[in-house]
Amino acid sequence: MRCVKILIGTLANGGAERVVSNLSLNFSEEIDVEIILFGRNAKTEYPFSGKVTFLNQRVEHKNKLKYYFGIYKEINKIKKENSDAVFLSFLTGPNLLNLLTKKTKKTIISVRNYTSTKHQKISTKSLDYLVTRFLYNKADQVVAVSEVIKKDLVENYKIQESKVRVIYNSYDLEKISELAQEEIETNLEDIFEKPVIITVGRFTKQKGYNHLLRAFKRVRELNSQINPNLVFLGEGSLKSQLLELTRDLGLEAHVHYLGFVVNPFKYIFKSKIFVSSSLFEGFPNALAEAMVCGIPIISTDCPSGPREILAPLEVNELDIDYNAKRYGILLPAFDGIHYTSEDKLTTEETLMAEKIVEVLTNQTLNRELGELSRMRMENFCIKKIIKEWEEVIT
Repeated sequence: MRCVKILIGTLANGGAERVVSNLSLNFSEEIDVEIILFGRNAKTEYPFSGKVTFLNQRVEHKNKLKYYFGIYKEINKIKKENSDAVFLSFLTGPNLLNLLTKKTKKTIISVRNYTSTKHQKISTKSLDYLVTRFLYNKADQVVAVSEVIKKDLVENYKIQESKVRVIYNSYDLEKISELAQEEIETNLEDIFEKPVIITVGRFTKQKGYNHLLRAFKRVRELNSQINPNLVFLGEGSLKSQLLELTRDLGLEAHVHYLGFVVNPFKYIFKSKIFVSSSLFEGFPNALAEAMVCGIPIISTDCPSGPREILAPLEVNELDIDYNAKRYGILLPAFDGIHYTSEDKLTTEETLMAEKIVEVLTNQTLNRELGELSRMRMENFCIKKIIKEWEEVIT
């Protein structure tokens, strides 16, 4: 039996966290899993299999620097006691801790986001660049969640190409389809009696939600007869800012913030369109899971992920035709500027509004895109992808 210890901050409210949940639930019986959580507010809202260890319960919380030094010592201790185990980490913080404490036979890190975007301008003299290049090359294996992320790591950070392997996120298609059939709460039924545009994710700048709100205002102006609602599932630091923009746009009666939910699929299934307005991604779980639910997708062509899911044959093309037929509608990415309710809509915001109206009003197109969504996700079945992870581990 192979012992795998997974390092991550928490097991709640995030795409990488959901991937850890899925892996733990689907590994073969030959793999013994322990999930090690070290976030100061670590919790387990996603289901899991195996043992869970809360390192935050072992370390003093008062001083942030001392806290993470304490976590570093705890992980070191665990590695000394489990030198034959495979240590697998997800997200930047866990990856750095995993590499800084590298004392075991196999250290694997999973890179979930387009690193160049996170570091913005790449400088070969910057601390971010040097840390990424030096430490990531110490890993025994780097698992990138998309081909674009692999290319970024190899070309921009000089990570050894032989160390980098692409494993796409996986999804339990049967389970998601089952959860999608659950009834929504009675007090929310009125929202879904109207056409719903839905999105799922943390309220951070990365998600581009200010652009989505401004585009939604235009949707209502373009066709007043549709009378749609916009639903956000998630929480995050920019919630108050988004609520303020919602009020300024006069959309309070039509935009609904439902918070973090354990089963987002029942809401997605009853919606007309899933929209991803992200400025950058790694491999967007929420978008992919919405496709499992069989609803049309409209997404920005941000780095990376959406293009690999919706237009896999065009991954490496510099210029693409945004009117081409794909598994969903791909649109030019937003500029990321925080516009107010008074600012003129950008070309990209206007285009998104027009496409939303088109998919809401053209029932043939809506149905066709929903079928394409479901068809595409057969390629990301958990039973197929889990074998790739087990190859890396064993």
